[in-house]
Amino acid sequence: MNAAQLHQKLRSQQVPAVIFLCGQEPYLIQRAARSIRRAVLPAENDDFNDTQYYGKEVKAEEIIATAMTFPVFAEKRLVTVKDAHQIPAAELEKLLPYLLDPAPETCLLFIAGKIDNRRKFFQQLKKNDSLVEFKPLTDRELPRYIRDFLNQRDIKISADAVELFCSMVGANLYEIHAELDKLLMYIGTATLIDVIDVQAVVSRGRAENIFEIGNAVGSGDLEKALTLVMRLNAAGEAPLKILSLLVMHFRRLWKVRELQVQKRPPKEIAKVAGVPPFVIEGLIRQGKKFSRQDFIQAHELFLEADLAMKSSGANSEALLESLILSLVKRKFS
Repeated sequence: MNAAQLHQKLRSQQVPAVIFLCGQEPYLIQRAARSIRRAVLPAENDDFNDTQYYGKEVKAEEIIATAMTFPVFAEKRLVTVKDAHQIPAAELEKLLPYLLDPAPETCLLFIAGKIDNRRKFFQQLKKNDSLVEFKPLTDRELPRYIRDFLNQRDIKISADAVELFCSMVGANLYEIHAELDKLLMYIGTATLIDVIDVQAVVSRGRAENIFEIGNAVGSGDLEKALTLVMRLNAAGEAPLKILSLLVMHFRRLWKVRELQVQKRPPKEIAKVAGVPPFVIEGLIRQGKKFSRQDFIQAHELFLEADLAMKSSGANSEALLESLILSLVKRKFS
């Protein structure tokens, strides 16, 4: 079962007897958990029929005993097991018989991070169509996600505005919704979000710093490039994420540069490169500072840094600083 199918069942009041939410996108998991609670327990406060456990502390017998208890003055009971990925393997095995014959009056909800799909418990969940995995949204999926969120509130967002929003905020859904809430407050009764609104409201730190790192490398300003990297690290941006953003930025620069060499007009370059028209002049200026060989060498360095960061015991922050140093030295030595 995927997330859309789960929400459809909840809207139809067809609440599964067992639901296991897992994955690496906690925002979507928590939103689904709230929807399940509202569907199972319409009353805001229902302490009699709302029981919560934590995977590391609870025993299988206790979960089953609570799940088998009839609800009090209600149609359904909700039993939630948080951090279910911490349930010991032996306890998971004891829960298998319940999966085969769950109590119809109870919704047994598990919430977990990463799971081991090889275990019989999870294989049975899949057979029961009870496992719902939430994966992080890709860069390609984010614009649609944002449009869908705004459409539900009868708000439209222009293509350039959603592109700018994604480049400035990134893929963290907590940050995305925080910025969307600020945008909705800013536009008031308006029904369209445009570039000027995004520029006025959304925090610009990450996008501007990534662009300026490229600028600093292009101009040979090592001190500025390293300062910007340290600023992003201090803001909590993971070094591997900064690396992926730099790779994306340089790929875009390379494409822009190749199109500029072909003497394509800026508007066409923006369209082919998939960037908003209002940033293309800056990308063209930056791209002119690099040759094709520069881009090839840069991507070799990116690959080396990526492999090193993913190795055990690697100091990713130091590797990122070393990468910036190598990029500047390779171009200007």
